[in-house]
Amino acid sequence: MDKETQKLLHATALNINVLLNHVHKFEGLDEKTQEFSESKFKETIKSLATAIDKEVTYLIIACKPPARSSDVESLCPKINAGFFSLVQQTERIPKSAGRTYLHAVRKATCQSLIAAIGLINSFIDDNVEMEQSVVSDMMFMPRSGVFWEHCKALSQVPADNRTAVALEWTTSVGNLVKDAVTELSESLDSAKEATAAHGEDEFSEDSMDEFDSDIPADRIDKGRKIEKQLQAAKHTCDKVALRCIRDCEQLDEERVVWLDGLLEQGKLIARSVDDLAATLFMDDESWSKCAELESEKLRHLLADLVTLAITFVDDSHLAWFELCRKQLGETQKVPAEVVR
Repeated sequence: MDKETQKLLHATALNINVLLNHVHKFEGLDEKTQEFSESKFKETIKSLATAIDKEVTYLIIACKPPARSSDVESLCPKINAGFFSLVQQTERIPKSAGRTYLHAVRKATCQSLIAAIGLINSFIDDNVEMEQSVVSDMMFMPRSGVFWEHCKALSQVPADNRTAVALEWTTSVGNLVKDAVTELSESLDSAKEATAAHGEDEFSEDSMDEFDSDIPADRIDKGRKIEKQLQAAKHTCDKVALRCIRDCEQLDEERVVWLDGLLEQGKLIARSVDDLAATLFMDDESWSKCAELESEKLRHLLADLVTLAITFVDDSHLAWFELCRKQLGETQKVPAEVVR
């Protein structure tokens, strides 16, 4: 590849890098944009991703030895224009569309830009440096695969904030809580089996090594109580995912904020569930006190989640959430505008 073609590719990567540095800081437009539509945006982004994908594929072919400089020269402006339009469309998203939705679109956009720069870098000697640089010795075919995957991701951006929250809830809340419950249950079962295996025999050093369990035998009863609390947390989170997030049909500005709030509260619960389960594995003698504190913390977080859920949950599910809040011991009076 001649020097002029290398310079052109370098300039293209620099332009994309400028767009990357710009868009990754984008936090949404402050003013509410009446013209913005998630469905129209999704269609526009899908079309742009398809067009960019095609042009970059042509560029890959043109850059493979023997490089065709004339083709590279004609393709680079098209690629620059495509990514400029992509960033321009992304930066039309208002904050009112939802924090989770905006994050998902911005992430897909940034990953596409990073992959494109990495791909171009594989063809030039003077690489363009990024904040999140791609491994320098990666060959162009793996880079092509990375780029095509990110183009595919661009065409699959969430339809709206409800969809974005639902997707992130699954990975950041639902799956984590479910795994914590499963792992604790298995650990308690193993501890019970180990205790039974010891029987009434005196504990020798060898027998302890053979049947050692992560959870000591004297903590199993307490562990079962914690297990029940974690199962209740899982059930509550599952209800919120179905009845509040999935079933949210109206997406006005208040409900968009509500959905983001549910997700943030859910993430706190997922961390709290892990923290509570971890107390059973502590070496410190204060484990029981720590367990009580973490248990109370989780109870309050669940009560806050349920109270928030009640704000806009459909009336047909309101009774369940009210009962759940009562069982969690929520005694603080909730303002009428929250309960409806």
